[in-house]
Amino acid sequence: MKTLRHALTRAHLLNKRILKQPVFLVLLALIPLLVAGVNLSADHSSSLVRAAVAPGSPGDATAQAVIEALAADSSAAVQYIPCRSAKEVQKVVSSEDARIGFVFPKNLDELFEAYGAQETASMNQGAISMISSLFAGGSTDMTDRQIICYTATNDVISKLTREQFFSKLYRDLETAVLKVWLRSHPEIGTSSASERDAYAERIRSSRDFYSYFDLEYLNGDQITSDETSRYISSPMRGLLAVLLTLTALSAVLSLCDDIQNRRFVWISSRRRSLFYLGCILLPMADLGLASYIALYVSGTFTSWKTELPCMLLFLLCAAGFANLLRVILRKMSFIAASVPIVLCACLFLTPVFADMTFLPHVQICLPTYLYLNSIHGSSPLWQMALYAAVTILLSLLPGREQKG
Repeated sequence: MKTLRHALTRAHLLNKRILKQPVFLVLLALIPLLVAGVNLSADHSSSLVRAAVAPGSPGDATAQAVIEALAADSSAAVQYIPCRSAKEVQKVVSSEDARIGFVFPKNLDELFEAYGAQETASMNQGAISMISSLFAGGSTDMTDRQIICYTATNDVISKLTREQFFSKLYRDLETAVLKVWLRSHPEIGTSSASERDAYAERIRSSRDFYSYFDLEYLNGDQITSDETSRYISSPMRGLLAVLLTLTALSAVLSLCDDIQNRRFVWISSRRRSLFYLGCILLPMADLGLASYIALYVSGTFTSWKTELPCMLLFLLCAAGFANLLRVILRKMSFIAASVPIVLCACLFLTPVFADMTFLPHVQICLPTYLYLNSIHGSSPLWQMALYAAVTILLSLLPGREQKG
């Protein structure tokens, strides 16, 4: 009991000393600031992407109706902004009020007619082929009826927005195909061309939206509609994990400075390795508790039965990783130089913003990878436990101390 009391007193004093260091106070303050900032952005940002849309001519009633429908059907992913002309679209995109802009041809009905009259073979090549026919004149009959797209950067988001824009037009294009088909088969029934067109329009207006997908994680948890629309706040867990990894690396640098200045010479060599690991775990415990609370209030929390063991194992994984890095690199200058490399790897090789499925041998070495994949069952908890055990044991093996 006396030994335990002595250890707790020592841990309390070391923790007070750590919390007096500005770097750890800044890291601790970053957690509520990150959560508040992301939630504030999510509340004030109506959509992830803003797209401007304008008719090719002011009197095109079909284009106006489509634009009104697009604006009314804006989502958390893409918000459509009605514009009056192509010049206004260019102005909105150049001023960065919209990421991308679309301008319909002068007569949108003619585009629908030309699309519906395409050869069947060209319509069986998928969405990319269909989009190229709309935006790049894939058919000679449609060359003068293209939808003009204005964008400052032809990046992935712009391309995906074009795909989403095409999906919004798909019902109108589908109706155009049905109209052309009914007209080209007069032998079916006795209806006139206008009656067939009216029939196609009735089919279009009577069809309701239906979700064909029931989304679940690998562990069986349902993916709610709120989760699918929470684009801006979705990387919050990953950013907190990267912040905790940065805390572990900062603790290692602080420990290296203490070792250089011989502040822990009073610790016996037999217990020194374990003591060093404790010095890394102490600040991580503080920030881990703050991160756990932040997840709880941020809306990304699942359940304590899932979150608590994952968080505890992640703290051990990050501490073991950072301590092993200290043992391998040895010199404080090398460790400091490795910090931005490790952080970039955690940001782009682990599913913080996107799940990149390359360099798997590098990904598995990063503590954030297993943690972010363990929340919904992609990686079982025993993998995190094994990772923590291996890194901690390797970092505790008797070896050389790092140099200054």
